[in-house]
Amino acid sequence: MTQTPSSSRGSLDILPLADRLRWMLAVRIGVLTLPLLAWLLTRSGTPATVGSVWVPAVSGVVVLTTGLVLSQLSSFGRRWAIVALTVPALLDAVHLGLAMYLAGGLDGPVVYVVVLHVLAVSLLGSFRSGLRIALWHSLVVMCVLEAVATGLLPAQPGIAGFDTIGYSVFLVVVWVTAVTTAGLGAVNERELRRRRYDEAALRRLSAALHEADSGAKVAEALLDFAVDAADASIAAVQYHLPDGGGRPSVDLAVRMHADRAAENLRLSGTPQPGTLLHLAQERGSTVLATMTAPDPWVEEVLEGAGRVVVVPFALEGQGSGTLSFADDARSGSRIEQRRVGVAEQAVAHAATAFARVALLEHLQQSALTDGLTGVANRRAFDTALEREVTDAVRADAALAVVIIDLDHFKSLNDTFGHQAGDDVLRAVGAALRSCVRRGDVVARYGGEEFALVLPGASVDDAVEVADRVRASLREIDGPRAVTASLGIASRATAGDTGTALLTAADAALYSAKDGGRDQAWLAGTEGPVTAVVSRYTAAQVPVPRSERVPVV
Repeated sequence: MTQTPSSSRGSLDILPLADRLRWMLAVRIGVLTLPLLAWLLTRSGTPATVGSVWVPAVSGVVVLTTGLVLSQLSSFGRRWAIVALTVPALLDAVHLGLAMYLAGGLDGPVVYVVVLHVLAVSLLGSFRSGLRIALWHSLVVMCVLEAVATGLLPAQPGIAGFDTIGYSVFLVVVWVTAVTTAGLGAVNERELRRRRYDEAALRRLSAALHEADSGAKVAEALLDFAVDAADASIAAVQYHLPDGGGRPSVDLAVRMHADRAAENLRLSGTPQPGTLLHLAQERGSTVLATMTAPDPWVEEVLEGAGRVVVVPFALEGQGSGTLSFADDARSGSRIEQRRVGVAEQAVAHAATAFARVALLEHLQQSALTDGLTGVANRRAFDTALEREVTDAVRADAALAVVIIDLDHFKSLNDTFGHQAGDDVLRAVGAALRSCVRRGDVVARYGGEEFALVLPGASVDDAVEVADRVRASLREIDGPRAVTASLGIASRATAGDTGTALLTAADAALYSAKDGGRDQAWLAGTEGPVTAVVSRYTAAQVPVPRSERVPVV
């Protein structure tokens, strides 16, 4: 499973820095023009002096030019772009302080421009930017008032000294504007960032689901999403696809921790009544539970999580499954609802993918199955034999092959018809499946010939299976008794290749036919063999590895 790369902050910006710089340029133009309008409104017929006109004009040109020059630094990276955004805003504050000094002081209209400037910077910047510019405006205005009070600057109409009350009101207005705007903006931007992150995670999930070609891979993609977007410390997926229409049942359970290591669990089947998974599937809706009583799935799979979210899904009416994850990492309904919401969206995508791969796996299974008897076909047999021989040689384990040829089957077809022959072949396939263990391969080798691959079976085990097969065939209810000749070969005596095993088993089969039929011969021995002690039981066989080619 490919781990999700951490997104850069820039990729999740609601408003990219380049756009922020362009908007701040528009704000800067307003900062330059509005004080001029304020000066015209407050002049009240007073003749303009050179200082009252040219000082703010020169200041405005300097501020605008500096902003334009610094904006070019944004091409050198994010850090320089932040400098280009911050430094001109501080110069804007100096310019507005000068404009306020020349246009009525704290009682003049430039104060409103200052408030608008704080509002704009708070919206276009960050929470810290809003507080920084509020502090800078406070210092600039305080310096102007103190300079007038100490005589460093000549008094102007409306500003003759340090007005404590007016300055206090100014501070309250500026700081309330900065804190409120920056706070609300930070909350909204954080929520928008989360939504954008969730959308990106859903896109990554869709891409992973599109590439998944098995139920396990779909489950891993869904769990990766749960750990990533839903912040789950541990999550699990289980689904059950009942058998039907010639399709075998499918059970899958996969768990993943926050370290993204997927773990295939033992097959779970359908959830048991009274469990949390069964409750979610019965309701058909998400269940958020605080665990007050033991639950087998939660205790074993989710490692006893205290709060659990279970999201059920249906596979086009043919099966069902759940995504469950621990909800202990967060608290609060708002965060919880967001996590549940994205999980439900992800499950909706995954359910479609599960149905698709289930159909794909069924088609693949059909390609490996003999349509008449329901056992593996020759292609699946060849693949399984090659795989099992390789595994047996690597592990120095036992392996046996049995070839079964129905006696006088041609005469049965000629006498009773092909329909009766087909019925017998179907019954033989069912009988052979009942004689072997889970993990053994039953295949139709061709015509009336069948073959068995018995991983881990010794010579005695293979002989016991052959004896059991002969007994089961005699119990078939057909137009006449069904018997077979069997050839047995073992890796211990025949060789370490599939070809050697088949050659030896085939030779033993012909010996059984020549010896009178309805008997089993072991390659390398003379005469028919019969099991003495039955040791070949299902309890001895480990669960097959999941990577093996599925055969019926």
